[in-house]
Amino acid sequence: MPFCPHTPQETEEMLKVLGLKSLDELFLNIPSCLLLKEDLKIDSGKTETELKEILKRIAKKNTPLSEFDSFLGGGCYQHFVPSALSSLLNRCEFYTSYTPYQAEASQGTLQAIYEYQTFICLLTGMDVTCASLYDGASSLAEAVLMSYRINPRPKIFLASNLNPAYKEVVYTYTQGMDFIEIKEIPFNREGRIDLDALSSMIDDQSCSVAVGYPNFFGVIEELDRIKEILSKKNILMIICCNPLSLAVLKSPGELGADLVCGDGQVLGQGLNFGGPTFGFLATRKEFVRKIPGRLVGRTKDRDGKQGFVLTLQAREQHIRREKATSNICSNQSLNAIACAIFLSLVGPQGLKEMAYYSLNNAHYLKERLSKIDNISFPFSGDFFNEFVISIENKSIDEVLERCLDKKILAGVPLKNWWSGLDRCLLVSCTELNTYKQIDKFAEVLDEILNK
Repeated sequence: MPFCPHTPQETEEMLKVLGLKSLDELFLNIPSCLLLKEDLKIDSGKTETELKEILKRIAKKNTPLSEFDSFLGGGCYQHFVPSALSSLLNRCEFYTSYTPYQAEASQGTLQAIYEYQTFICLLTGMDVTCASLYDGASSLAEAVLMSYRINPRPKIFLASNLNPAYKEVVYTYTQGMDFIEIKEIPFNREGRIDLDALSSMIDDQSCSVAVGYPNFFGVIEELDRIKEILSKKNILMIICCNPLSLAVLKSPGELGADLVCGDGQVLGQGLNFGGPTFGFLATRKEFVRKIPGRLVGRTKDRDGKQGFVLTLQAREQHIRREKATSNICSNQSLNAIACAIFLSLVGPQGLKEMAYYSLNNAHYLKERLSKIDNISFPFSGDFFNEFVISIENKSIDEVLERCLDKKILAGVPLKNWWSGLDRCLLVSCTELNTYKQIDKFAEVLDEILNK
């Protein structure tokens, strides 16, 4: 962005209009003890060439992910992104993606967001979705608050095997809301939530239950059985899902979900040091007036031509102020448009292939690791593209460090979040992992643990 400072002539004209003789007179009301007595030691400036060299030197301190074999997961994954996406997304019409309050003047932006909403509804099996949220964590927190607006009972349950960062954000959102009580449901040996515990914990004061699909351990929850338990007491089911998995798994909508949320990082977003991505939140049509954020609708003008509008705006903060369903606004629209472009480019078959390759690579990795002594698998539940391993004879820190020496990012340690899993790693595969990388990973682990 170019910066155009004031010229001496402009400064002089300003002072003349204000009736002042110098810039110092502008600051006479500020106590002299607070004013600088000498100029700041700021460089006089750099040429563009000099600045590029400085930035190159700084950038060289980083090591790009392309130099490693990555098995990291836990919410951010290295997936294929078509080269055409950035070319399309960098068009100036998209790049300034803020939706103005006279939104109908921006038909192109509205249509792009409408297409995004359509894609998310198709993936999740739900009726309606908002125009995006900040990330997976905020989408889960907004889903929890939305569930209370729909079903105002005090008890809200989170599966303890949800993404721990997401849970922290839920606790932050609800802190100070004395009318909401958050409880966690334990998990069992399969890595799924304990259905017996769930049945015993819920009652007529329970509002909703949030579960992962797959959960943070990569295990696929039995949503149909959970829904059966919740339906007996009219409790809402919130599903926090990996949207790529929905290309091969039954959609949450088919399995009875009331609200579906998650992070869209896997849909055309880079890793970007962990962000930005976007969050999504979808629900059934009957709950549309309780959903946070913007909604783009399709309509016809007085001449019968198709047009797009921001609809049901009375829910939003620019109209309803403190009584709005949320203060969220355009937020991550550019990332949501990136998602729409990505899904248009890869198509249904391409998305399925990405999901199947991710699934197959993860299961091939587990097969290879199962043949190595001192590695076990604490959870027996079916998984999508990531799973948990337990290291029996070495510390997790040593394993991670020695793998790093071999240019392998071995996984996400779970000891920071679950005391009983202090010897465990969450390992992940995507369609970009090759059998050669997986074989190397298995061989390096075998060498570290058994030689």
